Amino acid sequence: MKRIMVGSNPMMGLAVALVAIMTVVCQARNAAAEMPTLTRVSPFGQVAKPRVTWHRTLRSGWQEARRRNVPMVIYITTDHCVYCDAMKRDTWCDETVEQRVSKDFVAILLTPQENEATLGRIDVAAYPTTLIGVPEGKIVGHRTGYQPAAALHQFLNEASKR
Repeated sequence: MKRIMVGSNPMMGLAVALVAIMTVVCQARNAAAEMPTLTRVSPFGQVAKPRVTWHRTLRSGWQEARRRNVPMVIYITTDHCVYCDAMKRDTWCDETVEQRVSKDFVAILLTPQENEATLGRIDVAAYPTTLIGVPEGKIVGHRTGYQPAAALHQFLNEASKR
């Protein structure tokens, strides 16, 4: 094992290493993923709108699903969840997922911080949890944990057949 020293004082090297570690930890905490809200810039310089509109309550999403007569994708997430953040960053930002969800589903995002009463009635064993519901009010699909884009497409296909 090599020792890396800054200057002649070994404690100074330790202090520099500690500062570097704390900087990385703080940056990682601040980099928690949010649901995609950024707009895209097209090659022609025009700003495109986000493709998926996320309802923040079950009630508003269910009303939209009944109005459009399409199923709901209900994504249940929480703060400080590594797998939730990864799914927000990798799966929900995938262009094919965005297109499919915006066209064929109503997207609903629920968190225990904002939807405590609603989630008190749903058995959420782990985060993230993804559900598929039909406009009639029945849950027809359930997945727990991180779902990459390909797995989410397969889940949407299976749930759509029910």
